[in-house]
Amino acid sequence: MRALAVCLAIGFGFVMAACSTGATSPAAARLGATTEEFLVPPNPANPKAYAYVTLSVADMDQALGLWVQRFGMQIVVRRQGTDPGLARLWGVAADAIIDQALLLTPGMQQGGVHLVRFRMPGAAVREGASTTDLVPKSVDIAVRDISARYAELESAGYRFRSPIGRFETDGVIVDEVHLPGPDGVNLVFLEQQGKPEPVSPEGYGVAPQIVAISPDNTREKLFFETVLGLDETSYHRFAGAAVEQTIGLPAGGALDVRIFGDRGYDYGRLEIVQYEGVKSADLYPRAKAPARGLLSVTFFVTDLAAVLERAAVLQRTAGAMRAAPVDHGVVSSVFGTARMATLTSPAGLRIDLLERR
Repeated sequence: MRALAVCLAIGFGFVMAACSTGATSPAAARLGATTEEFLVPPNPANPKAYAYVTLSVADMDQALGLWVQRFGMQIVVRRQGTDPGLARLWGVAADAIIDQALLLTPGMQQGGVHLVRFRMPGAAVREGASTTDLVPKSVDIAVRDISARYAELESAGYRFRSPIGRFETDGVIVDEVHLPGPDGVNLVFLEQQGKPEPVSPEGYGVAPQIVAISPDNTREKLFFETVLGLDETSYHRFAGAAVEQTIGLPAGGALDVRIFGDRGYDYGRLEIVQYEGVKSADLYPRAKAPARGLLSVTFFVTDLAAVLERAAVLQRTAGAMRAAPVDHGVVSSVFGTARMATLTSPAGLRIDLLERR
């Protein structure tokens, strides 16, 4: 998933007419969709790839219909009922969480989706947001035969304002289309020529990476490399009249796009985008429970104390993080019982860490 730069950052503003709903698939049922069991990722987890991206949803049945039945993700854990441990971690009432599901693309061990339903869901994080506003923005979905996927989504009631776009960067050709999904989450369907990604039998792979907007990518780079030890797997800066016109930037504006993760593992990466030369509203304070939409990412690490020490040093020496690290101690939650902590990137992206040795 390299060099996707402009295509992931433009944000076409497509309009969705309807969201598919439905029961979980037979495959999901065979995995124990209504039981609580922690199966993956195995020990040791890859600390350079996020395990799950957290999506807060207003309607769990609708969400499972989309992510499981339509996209073919597998239910790893389904927990119906409260989760006081995670509620405490997120700063909400003990009974605020009423339903959760952990999902993975078949064959993948990380880069999954954590669906959570709050008793009283809040407003969507991206409600009224512009393309360049500072906010967790998109979930990428790799596809096989993007034209067929586009056609089947249209026939299911999804309407796209623009056709599939094609982009070329450094010889890499990517076909892509954006779709606003439920709860204000932007879904980016993409297919890279000559590099088929792992996908479900339905032809969808979730989630190679997510996209978050930053006011200063150099500070994000310092944080992700120094504290989490992530690789900068891709870096591109785009400028010029064509970019200004396509994205709507003022004269002299530019686009800085960096992807962080593991060079050897395509799923669970973070794409951080900076729009230069524009004034952007800071919407990261909205991205907290029980708001709807993309709230955070969760990494599994083998040495949480070492990560927290690096974070503390960076905070003392460079003040690069949006907030001080928080050590929550041992927490029992949908992820099992383990020590957990929270970091906040300079831009404001929440990162929950869980220690698995």
